[in-house]
Amino acid sequence: MEENNSQVGSIYGFLARIFAQEVTSDFLAEIRTPQFRGVLEESGVDLGDDFYSRPADELLEELVIEFTGLFIGPGHFLSPHESVHRVREDGDHGKLWGADTVVVKKFIEATGLRFQSAFGGMPDHLAAELEFVQKLEERMTQAQAEGEMELAENLDQIKHRFLQEHILTWVPPFLDRVIAKTNIPFYREISKLAVQFLASEQEVLLSTT
Repeated sequence: MEENNSQVGSIYGFLARIFAQEVTSDFLAEIRTPQFRGVLEESGVDLGDDFYSRPADELLEELVIEFTGLFIGPGHFLSPHESVHRVREDGDHGKLWGADTVVVKKFIEATGLRFQSAFGGMPDHLAAELEFVQKLEERMTQAQAEGEMELAENLDQIKHRFLQEHILTWVPPFLDRVIAKTNIPFYREISKLAVQFLASEQEVLLSTT
């Protein structure tokens, strides 16, 4: 069970890195290693031979341009924030720093974690929400290793609540829009992986409720 939590946490962490900012040269080099390629392909992610054979600087430029066009702008882009995409009955959605931004910030801080402004985004940014769940998974693994089973159970309940109340309400349809909009295999394949992963997480949630 500890190994499973660790693996799940690693996937959340990987996805958080992908959507937090443009791929860096170091991260690209890591992704293009044979070991990482094997892990991705085992997960059904096929980035194509071209991704691994092209000159790194050329590929990196393409990834940076695509990330900017998808998530930053200018022009028509997909703002990766819950408050923009999640529809609320009170109408406070469709903008940055909406009601859900505040709700997510309070949720995170209520667990004893604090949103780091150095992240460069907002608490309801896709990467921030994924990273929050990663931290919960890491703490669960630690609690189990130390025999703190009640704490581990509490953390698992917090995770399930956050998934149900936040991530699962907006991230899968958001990623579907990314898949439809992107022009390159990288963000399409990683987004598909994220959708499938979150679907499996939802199945686990439903099986325990």
